[in-house]
Amino acid sequence: MTNEATHVEIAPGIHRILLDQEARPGVYGGVYAPNVYLVIGRDRAVFIDTAYGKDDELKAHLDLWEAKGKPNIEAIILTHRHGDHIGGAGRLADATGGPIACAIDERDAVNADLKGGHVSRALLDGDSIDLGGATLEFMHTPGHTMGSLCTVHRDSGVLFSGDMILGTGTTVISPDHGDMAAYIESMRRLLTVKGLTMIAPGHGPIIDSPYEKFQELIDHRLQREAQVLKLVSEGTGTVDALLEAIYVGGIHPKLHDTAKNQILSHLAKLERDGRVKSDAAEFSAV
Repeated sequence: MTNEATHVEIAPGIHRILLDQEARPGVYGGVYAPNVYLVIGRDRAVFIDTAYGKDDELKAHLDLWEAKGKPNIEAIILTHRHGDHIGGAGRLADATGGPIACAIDERDAVNADLKGGHVSRALLDGDSIDLGGATLEFMHTPGHTMGSLCTVHRDSGVLFSGDMILGTGTTVISPDHGDMAAYIESMRRLLTVKGLTMIAPGHGPIIDSPYEKFQELIDHRLQREAQVLKLVSEGTGTVDALLEAIYVGGIHPKLHDTAKNQILSHLAKLERDGRVKSDAAEFSAV
C-alpha cells in the first residue's frame, strides 16, 4: 500500500485526488479508498468529500489547491455522513476558509460526527452553486444513507455520486443508515437526468456509461430481491441461512456483516411491501 497521493483532471476544471489505488477486503469495506474532488470555476472552487482526515490526505488536498492558485473555496461539499468522507472536513475548512455543506437531511448526523467544524450550509434538492463558468446542481438521492447527495456539474455532465454508486461493485445499503426502496427510486430518478457523461464515484474508478450503470444497479437490486423472496418462500428464513445460500462458495469473513446488512435491507423492503413477515429472527413469505 502506498500513501503517496496523485491527482488527475477527469474533465476541464475537475480534479480527482487519488489516495490508495488498491482495493482489498477489510480495507475501506473491500473497495477502493475514498475519492476526493476539487472542482474549479473561473475564480471559485469546491471540494467534494474529504476522506478520513489523515495528515497525508490533508496535505494532498492542500497541495493541489495551492498548485491551482488557492481559488476561493465556495463550499466543502459532503456527499453523506460516513467517516471516510467527512473525516477531513474540519481541518480542510480551517485551512481553506471554506464552509462545510451537506444535504439538509444529513446535517444533524454529520455535525454529530465531524472532527471539528460544523455544517454551515444545508443544501436543498435543486440548489445550485455558481463557480464562475461552472454550475453545480444538487440532488437528494436517499438510499446509501437517507441524506445522500449527488452533485451534477452541468457544464461537463459529470455526476458526483458519493457512495450511491461505486466505481466497482455495489454499495452498502445498511438498515441503520439507508433504505433499499429509496435507493432503487433514487437510481430511477438519476435515469431521468439528461446530459450526463460520466460518474465520479465516492470510491474507485470513473464510470463512462452513466445511464447503463444506473440501470445495471436497479436490475441487480431487483434480481437480488427476487432471489431473497424465492429463498424465503422455500423456507430459508434466517439471515445466516440466506447469506450462505446467496453467496455460494463464501465471501471474505470481514465482509460478512456488510453482506448481512444488504440482506436485511432487502428483507425490510419486502416486509414493508407485504411480501414477507418476521417472527423474531425468522422470516417467512406471506
